[in-house]
Amino acid sequence: MVPHVTSLATGLLLAAYLRRETQTLSISRTDVFITGLPEPWSGVRIGLLSDLHGRPGDFGGQVTGELRRAQVELIAVVGDFVHRRAAEIERVSPLIRDLQTVAPTYVVSGNHDHSAGWPSIAAHLTRAGATVLDNRHVRLEKAGKTLVLAGVADPYSGRDRLDQALHAVPAGPIVLLAHAPTWFAAPSHRNQNHQPPLLSRVALTLAGHTHGGQVRLPVLGVVSTASGRLFPRTHIQGLSREGGGWLYITRGLGQGSSLPLRLGARPELAVITLRAGPVAAPSAGKDGKVAVSGQTPRSVSG
Repeated sequence: MVPHVTSLATGLLLAAYLRRETQTLSISRTDVFITGLPEPWSGVRIGLLSDLHGRPGDFGGQVTGELRRAQVELIAVVGDFVHRRAAEIERVSPLIRDLQTVAPTYVVSGNHDHSAGWPSIAAHLTRAGATVLDNRHVRLEKAGKTLVLAGVADPYSGRDRLDQALHAVPAGPIVLLAHAPTWFAAPSHRNQNHQPPLLSRVALTLAGHTHGGQVRLPVLGVVSTASGRLFPRTHIQGLSREGGGWLYITRGLGQGSSLPLRLGARPELAVITLRAGPVAAPSAGKDGKVAVSGQTPRSVSG
């Protein structure tokens, strides 16, 4: 009888732990130093979200509350708003509308969005107040100085057109929104890792898609990412230096319904602060265990 009780108790504790890992929102803060960043843009904070996968709600208002407390001036949501059906956007639209009360919100598509029906999803996002940046850019002004914010359609499914997104872009720093870090990760059967030549012009790429591995096992680490890479060691989450620019991969907020849990990769709301100045080298490798600002992520119960 005792072994059965012990097994039951162990199972309940494990279930409670997995629930906490899946429903606890982690707030990360990272400074990114960009050479040539106009001074008025130094110190500007960008809120970064990704991979909602049709999940209802927004952690009880924590997302908008945290973004408001962080005083972000821009919000980027980098794809996978739904998981299987375009109708799931109805559960996400309230969050997108709420984000507009904090700061202007810019979005790009993810692979799940295209599979489900991107035109309908994009229309909902536009009605909710977001600006869709698939293969286009906007020029943002602050104190008379320009920052280019560009976006591409999902690179993982090959819909990106960086040449189109950066057409007629003036000289100066570019921040790029892209759902997947496909151009940077090791080649696979789905990704031949052909970097567009114009990528060298981008100072900072903000991406998602990987879910931070979603499940990190003891000793083994991350088993796979949403791109299908087995036991990857790089390009999983966080900040890395890529050529002459930066890449930040967020773990995102949701998870696929085929594995509706997280372990060692809690949902993430990232706050990226742009800094003018010489490039500072990351303090860790490309698995993303980096916070250039030196601040420790803060978790908030969901």
